[in-house]
Amino acid sequence: MSTTAQADTDAPPPAPDPGALSARRAVGLVAGREINSRMRTKSFVLSTLGLVVALGVYTLIILFSKEGPTKVGIDRDAAALRPMLTAVADRATDVDFEFVTIDGGGDGGDRAEKLLRDGDVAAVISGDTAGPTMTVERETDPDLLAVVNAAVAEERTTRELEREGVDPVDFAQRVASSATQTRALEPSGNSAAEQFALILSSTGLLYFFFIVYGIMLAQGVVEEKTSRVVELLLSSIRPWQLLAGKLIGVAVVGVTQLVLLGGAAVVLAEGTGAISLPTAVAGTLVTMGVWFLLGFFLFAAMLAAAAARVSRQEDLQAVVQPVMVLITTPFVLGIALLSKNAHDPVIEWLSLVPPLSPILMPARMLLGIAPAWQVAVSLVLAVAALAGLTRIAGRMYANSVLRSGSRVPLAESLRLR
Repeated sequence: MSTTAQADTDAPPPAPDPGALSARRAVGLVAGREINSRMRTKSFVLSTLGLVVALGVYTLIILFSKEGPTKVGIDRDAAALRPMLTAVADRATDVDFEFVTIDGGGDGGDRAEKLLRDGDVAAVISGDTAGPTMTVERETDPDLLAVVNAAVAEERTTRELEREGVDPVDFAQRVASSATQTRALEPSGNSAAEQFALILSSTGLLYFFFIVYGIMLAQGVVEEKTSRVVELLLSSIRPWQLLAGKLIGVAVVGVTQLVLLGGAAVVLAEGTGAISLPTAVAGTLVTMGVWFLLGFFLFAAMLAAAAARVSRQEDLQAVVQPVMVLITTPFVLGIALLSKNAHDPVIEWLSLVPPLSPILMPARMLLGIAPAWQVAVSLVLAVAALAGLTRIAGRMYANSVLRSGSRVPLAESLRLR
């Protein structure tokens, strides 16, 4: 093969017949070709089933990792304190204790020690109800200590009121009627484990789909260049029509799988109660779909433009690496910052800015902590960024897709013709 054949070709793309196909028809044909060729493959079906199975396994892990109430033993001498302990613990929303009576007979102390060392109970309450003793193996749970102190105080108050001839129930009702009313600016959130599961599922799913379908699109661009199919396609349609059709087709495949997976996740969460989902589940799925489309078009356009600069699959990794960093960064930030403090101002501002917003904002919305104005601002900025980047990506694609040989320099791919 001569060196001339190996050299880059700077010839402009062949001019398609303007009367052959309308722009809408051309884009639709390319999109349909992508959808049919990808959704009918075994890999699509098997990957969807595999992801559903993985979700099921993850749900089981969450279910089995949930701990039951902390058991606290009460010996016979302090058994009269049990109803008050249970009542105080039930009023506390952030603790979960179960008080069980220990009947150890004469060796109650040895039995209590054995239960503590075996981990059957977290503490043992013994002695007089007026001044009980709480025995633990190592460290005292401050929440449990607060419950016990409150129960002892209420028990002592009840006895003193009865001694003075005051009805404890009537007294408690009068005190309760004077209690301070509370008002929450935001609804109560999920537990730490549920928050992490929501963060991981939302950011992880979007990250996974951006990576998988973005690379799938990039590999398809290089494959068409290598097989010279792109030359045949561009003899009938324009480069931007080919790029738009490929983006839309792969996006439809990706959002279809995302909706199927999201629906399975909702069914598993609702059916098992493993995770508390937002009230408007359907709206949440629609929101995730919108953000997927915005993020996918944003990242995939850049990946396709970068892939058009090379003619071999071996060279693809080098040119798409910068885009991969843009996709990975918000995923890492989402796991690190949202899990630490979902209300951190840093994560709030970062979730407004593309290309971070397509991954960070859906996670904040799923947690119910994203105000409407922030969602609106992030959407406007994402659409503006998409409009600008797709123009640049379209120019890079048109300038590079018909050039074979070595990698097309970035400046050459951006050059106005």
